[in-house]
Amino acid sequence: MKVDDLENEIDSKTDLITLSYFPLCLSHCNITLCYEQDLPQVLSSELILQFLNIYQIIKNPTLICGYDSLGGGCEINHLHFEFLMLDDFNNEISNLPIENFDNKLLFETQLKHKNQDEISMFDGTTLIKVYLIKEPFFSWKIECILGQEKANMEISTIDNLYQNSIAHITNLILSKLIDNGIAHNLILTHQGTIFYLVPRKFEKKEHKFNTCWNDLAGLVTCKEESVYDNVTEEEINNFFRDEVCLDEKIFNDLSNNIINLVDSVYEIKRY
Repeated sequence: MKVDDLENEIDSKTDLITLSYFPLCLSHCNITLCYEQDLPQVLSSELILQFLNIYQIIKNPTLICGYDSLGGGCEINHLHFEFLMLDDFNNEISNLPIENFDNKLLFETQLKHKNQDEISMFDGTTLIKVYLIKEPFFSWKIECILGQEKANMEISTIDNLYQNSIAHITNLILSKLIDNGIAHNLILTHQGTIFYLVPRKFEKKEHKFNTCWNDLAGLVTCKEESVYDNVTEEEINNFFRDEVCLDEKIFNDLSNNIINLVDSVYEIKRY
């Protein structure tokens, strides 16, 4: 789908779509949400849901979306995401390297309130799983799984169910990062049913590698061609460990706080 086609699908008075200044492929674009409102580069559940609409517009299964916070690769404080299609790489890339990182299940929940008197905003059958990734940098994988009973539902209904659930959990985690002034990157895959959320150190401009969402996802870019031609995977991973990865104690404390926060409201299963 071309950029012009997208502009016909999305209300141009609300969202602005432009080609990336430094495109990784032909489909690499920026989406500035609520363009006329000049919102800052800070996410909420509502804004995540608004952005997830792109998966209802672009049906390409290789669609990848990314977000950089201030201090995490973003230099313009105007709310925006990026997206691209992996099939633009001529079948050289079938999935992102971050999807191959080892992970460990942290907890799962169907967002059922512990307090039965609470009015639930969720259907109680959509399963959210949150995984822990430790190498080459600390991060969380958030996965949304729909039950078999939804097989005969309308696609729009299914979209609303999973989108509300994954946006809510992601926002709970993001709120902890924002409250603690921690920079972060967000990567969306599999039609928006899997998020990778990376809390990280603040970006330093003097390094030879970039540390935006696409770099952490495995689509690595360098500031000089000579560096790119000679770099090794080990060198990149060591760089990420030293310059991106949060202190282990800080990350563990965040993970525990997030589990306790979700557990205080919803029924969860810990691992």
